[in-house]
Formats: sequence, C-alpha cells, structure tokens
Amino acid sequence: MEEKYNLVRRKDKKITDKNEIEYILSTATVGRLGTCAHGIPYITPMNFVYDKETSKVYLHCAHEGKKLDNIRVNPNVCFEVEDVKHIIVKQPTCGSSVAYKSVIMFGSIRMLTDSATKNAALRKLADKYAPQNPEVPFTDVMLNRTNVLEIEIVEITGKRSPAKPVMPVNTDPSKK
Repeated sequence: MEEKYNLVRRKDKKITDKNEIEYILSTATVGRLGTCAHGIPYITPMNFVYDKETSKVYLHCAHEGKKLDNIRVNPNVCFEVEDVKHIIVKQPTCGSSVAYKSVIMFGSIRMLTDSATKNAALRKLADKYAPQNPEVPFTDVMLNRTNVLEIEIVEITGKRSPAKPVMPVNTDPSKK
C-alpha cells in the first residue's frame, strides 16, 4: 500500500514494520470509524476484526444509523485504533505525554450482501470477541438482522510514542 498522505509528521515515531502494525490491529479491541457526508464528519467507536490474509477490516452494525447514511453518500472512510500504555508525567506538566501505539488507515467501505461472505466475516468477529463460544453457523435470520461492513484499505500507517520502542515487539506468539 503506497503512502498517499503524510500522516506522520515525526518520522522518528513512524512504525514501518508491517508485522508491528498488524499486531496492533489484531490486538486492539475497539476501533473508530470516521465517515463524512455533506461536509460533516462523524466518528463511531466499533468492534472490528482485521483479516491479515486479505488486509481488510470487518465490522458489524444495525441496518440503519448515521454512519450508514454517511457511507451511502460517501464510501471513503478513515479507521483508527490505538494501544495506550500509560501516561508519562513530567514537570512542568506541559512536558507530560502518553506512551501509545496507533494505526490509522484510509479506504473505502461497502456493505456485504453475499451470505457466505457475511458469514465468514461474522465468524472472524465471533472468534475474536467470543472465542469460548461454540462455532455454530449463523442462520439466515441472523445474517439478515446484521449488517456487515468491509473496509478495503488504501493506505495505512502506524505511529508510536515515545519515538523509540520501550521494549522490543514480539509479534510471534510461539516465542512468549
């Protein structure tokens, strides 16, 4: 994915390792979906799942609401996740900061209509948020009650503060 926007002013804070960006996306529990229609931005916190195989983000929601109204007008979206570690308190107070990692992406969003694709996306969401539940297929009634959204990522960038990693990032779960 090429970088079209200069999203990270401080290049020393930019996360360039794709594995680290994917790790942040895979472990974050809430993302913020930014939509815009008629010049008015709207942000919605949402549960989501990042599919590493397809490099897409999946979300689910009701069949009506402000974000869907905006998406129907303008499918271009921004999506953000962060991992806040702790507050770094310094004197004077204006020297204080936050230790965090974040990922911001731009892309286009669409509502999935195909039952098999919706089912697969909902399975990924269920596996992330309720892995203890038995894997049972979603019925047509369930699929019809739920709207599933897919973000096709056009550009993605990561950022961390402080600029240098506090500890090395281990994205290989077998080495923990």
